[in-house]
Amino acid sequence: MRRDRLAVFILVPLVFMILATLHSARSWAQEYDEGILNAVAYRTIPDGQPMRVVPIDNSDQNIALTAEFERQLTASGHTIHEDATLILTFETRDEIGAYKSRDRRAFVEMHARGGREGGEDAKMFFNLYDSNSGGVFNTGKGETSIITQSQYRMDVTIDDKSNGKRLWQAWAIADLGRSDGRTLTKSMVPVLVKNVGSTVKRQTFSLQ
Repeated sequence: MRRDRLAVFILVPLVFMILATLHSARSWAQEYDEGILNAVAYRTIPDGQPMRVVPIDNSDQNIALTAEFERQLTASGHTIHEDATLILTFETRDEIGAYKSRDRRAFVEMHARGGREGGEDAKMFFNLYDSNSGGVFNTGKGETSIITQSQYRMDVTIDDKSNGKRLWQAWAIADLGRSDGRTLTKSMVPVLVKNVGSTVKRQTFSLQ
């Protein structure tokens, strides 16, 4: 009877731990597929007035993003013209995540089970070699844990060149996750164009 109760006391917390881990993994995956958008409308953007898309720098990635902005804007009913007085400017920035390495070289491992103190069936193992944590004959490669994810941000503004006034400003942020920087920033363009002229506060959007 005592062993049955001990098994229950051990298994129940273990089940909850596994369920919590699975829930965290699902939430982590969902966060990878979402970004956050903020936008501020300072003045009304005139209907039907042409726009010109200008990147902060002319990198290959930004040239491709310029074409994507123009495509999305045209699909939304805006006109693109080289001599337009409304200037949409964008900039992309990345922040590399932080990683931490930990050396867990272990020579001895102990396992025990049964009894009130868990010591009726105690065993000791000498860890001779382990490619990751290391042992008696090797130092191992240690473990690397992620502290913060790599993140990309896109800032967009629309200014009226005729009077120098800012009409609209927005920024989208997302973790790099399973994507690459080029794909991630491109997936931000549709939601930014969709919300041109609107004020948005911490709106989540899909990166699909």
